Amino acid sequence: MALSKRHVWQMLALAAAGLLLGLGWNFFAGRPLPLLRPLPAPEAAAADVRFGEVDADFVLQTGSGILLLDARAAAAYRLGHIPGALSLPVGEFAGTFAALAPRLRQARLLVVYCSGPTCDDSRALASRLWAQGLKSLLLYKGGMEDWSGGGRDVEK
Repeated sequence: MALSKRHVWQMLALAAAGLLLGLGWNFFAGRPLPLLRPLPAPEAAAADVRFGEVDADFVLQTGSGILLLDARAAAAYRLGHIPGALSLPVGEFAGTFAALAPRLRQARLLVVYCSGPTCDDSRALASRLWAQGLKSLLLYKGGMEDWSGGGRDVEK
């Protein structure tokens, strides 16, 4: 059975209407697909990521395969840190990450912390790690302030 010209025009009109509706919906969407816009840079995309948060009890129960990362400056780390934590200062990420990368990639989970609840270094470090392909990340937002304030051991 052959299609008549009328049917072909009707199908083309329906396809065009569907395309226009889809583009219009995308244009007004809260998070539109980047059809006519450039894709965001990887760092900008990582900044939009929301990381889960843990508390001191979770950190106390960390076992094998879970690494704690201290995002504070190396000098602050040397003054005292959560036992077993590795120093990965967000300000020195470019120079420090390469040496730790193999160990970080082997971990099942990375828990990042900094000074305390108002410190954004842990989030900044987690975003950089996310951009490097490390996706199993959690934040300990209480950080050293919560840890030492709770009377827990500090390693030097």
